[in-house]
Amino acid sequence: MGEVWAAQGDDGLQVAIKVLLARAAMKPELVKRFEREARIASAIKSPYVCQLLDVGETPDGAHLLVFEYLEGETLADRLKREQYLPLSEVGPIIDDVLQGLAAAHAAGVIHRDLKPGNIFVERTGNTSSQEPPERAKILDFGISKLTRREKEEPTLTAFDATLGSFAYMAPEQVRGAARADERADIYAVGAVAFRALSGRLPFESTTAAALVAMKLDRDAPSLAAVTGEKWPTGIERFVERALDRRRERRFSTASEALTSWRAIQPENITRSRRTSQRGKPAPVESIGLPMDDEATIVDGPPTMTMDGSFVGGAFEDDAPDESLDKKRKAEKR
Repeated sequence: MGEVWAAQGDDGLQVAIKVLLARAAMKPELVKRFEREARIASAIKSPYVCQLLDVGETPDGAHLLVFEYLEGETLADRLKREQYLPLSEVGPIIDDVLQGLAAAHAAGVIHRDLKPGNIFVERTGNTSSQEPPERAKILDFGISKLTRREKEEPTLTAFDATLGSFAYMAPEQVRGAARADERADIYAVGAVAFRALSGRLPFESTTAAALVAMKLDRDAPSLAAVTGEKWPTGIERFVERALDRRRERRFSTASEALTSWRAIQPENITRSRRTSQRGKPAPVESIGLPMDDEATIVDGPPTMTMDGSFVGGAFEDDAPDESLDKKRKAEKR
């Protein structure tokens, strides 16, 4: 549909320019979708969504969108290199994505194609301890849905048309993209978290038909089932709820999912246990976790050996062991 170019303006500002290809411009539906992407991108104001700077045309009439230029890599590229990531790294990424989704949903926009390739991990250049050195941003609202302009939707998406990437798509979206609501994006976040933590997808198959059948007929497996490792109950419950094939059982909003995700992050568990109003450790139930998780923080899936056995399960009482992170990454390589 389009190409993305790096460019530099007369003021020295680097930008990314998305240009609609000439063959796509010949199709009115694609031109409408491109124009709608511009309206959607300009409506969402969030540091966790790639910002649209300008809309225009080339001298020969080609449509273009000008976005902020980001330095870093997509989550897909990182996962290709690393296979899986520790919870200490996945935590902030999913946090940022959920913040971006909350802003999009507040603007009446459902992404419908959230996947590692559409999550960009930007290098912020921050060196202080107060600001993170990376920030995740959501890209590409090209097949998004407007919840507040229903009359426009049928002209761009036939009810039975399936849009999005099968591996991260909610079951109801498989049946038809127009059925997708905010909870379809939450399902996609659950699939992204599952893939990043385990190195595997919730459902895997060599054919799209088989993959769709599994999504419609089976519950998603647990992290423990695909990694052979015991995971904290809070993490398992988050993934289970986000990936529930019945959308009414998922988190109802991105904000609700964000609150739940933050409660089960290692730094929050540690902080809650170490501090209270009287200086005594606070029980883990105070942040929504069962007591059996009090001293169980997992830092990633095990490594599977050639004979299929698993090694390297990492658990710590308080927080992930950074030296162990490095050791396990070296083992993966």
